[in-house]
Amino acid sequence: MKKLNVIILLMLALFSQNLTAQTEVKKPSEVFEMYFGTFVNNDTAVLNKLNDYLKPTVEGENAYQVDFKVVSQDMMKESTDNFLSAFSKTTADACRKEAEDYFSAMMENFKNGKLTVKNVKVVQNEYIEDQKIAEINYSVNFKVPSKFSDIPSGDIKNVKPEDLKKYLVQSVQDFKNADKTVITDQTFKLYQLNEAGKIYYWNGSPDEIVSGLTDFYFESFGSK
Repeated sequence: MKKLNVIILLMLALFSQNLTAQTEVKKPSEVFEMYFGTFVNNDTAVLNKLNDYLKPTVEGENAYQVDFKVVSQDMMKESTDNFLSAFSKTTADACRKEAEDYFSAMMENFKNGKLTVKNVKVVQNEYIEDQKIAEINYSVNFKVPSKFSDIPSGDIKNVKPEDLKKYLVQSVQDFKNADKTVITDQTFKLYQLNEAGKIYYWNGSPDEIVSGLTDFYFESFGSK
C-alpha cells in the first residue's frame, strides 16, 4: 500500500512539473497586443511593459530600444523632404510647415488604428522540432478621408506656394475629419521561447506589422 502511495505521489509530482513547464506567462493574444501598442500605436508605456515581459529571455536587458520621438522626427523629415522635392525650391521652402502638418495628421490617423484579435492558432514550427508558433489573425480599423481636395494642376514645378499651402491645409482638415472606416485582415507570428520552465512569445521583426499595415493604409486614401 505504501509503495502504491509513493508511485501516486511520484506521478502527481511529474504531472505538476509538466504543467509548470508549459505555463504561459501571457497568452499570445496579450503579447501581440503589446507588440501592436508598441510598434503601431507608438505607446511608450506599452513598450516598457513589453520589455519587462521579455527581460527573462534576454538576460534582464531590454529586447526593444525605441525612441518614438526620434523615430517620428526622422520619418517626418524624410517624408517632407521627399514630398517637397517635386516642387520648386521657392514653393518647397514656403510650404515646409504645412507639409509637416500634413504628414503629422496622416500618421496620427495611422497610429490610432483599432486592433481586433480574431483568433490565435498555435502550430508546430516546421523548422525547429521543439518550438511552436502562435499565428495571430487580426483586423485593424483605420479612419481615412473618403476624398481629398484636388491637388494643384499643371506642371508641378510651377505650382505656386499659396496654391500648395491651400491644398495641404485642407488635406490636414480632411484627415482630422476622416469620415470613412477601412478594415484590413492581417496575420503575424509569435515564436515560443522556453525560459526557466515558462513559455514566452516574441518576434524579432516587429516591423512586419507596420509594413503590412502601411501598404494597406496608404492605398485606402480617397478610394470609392
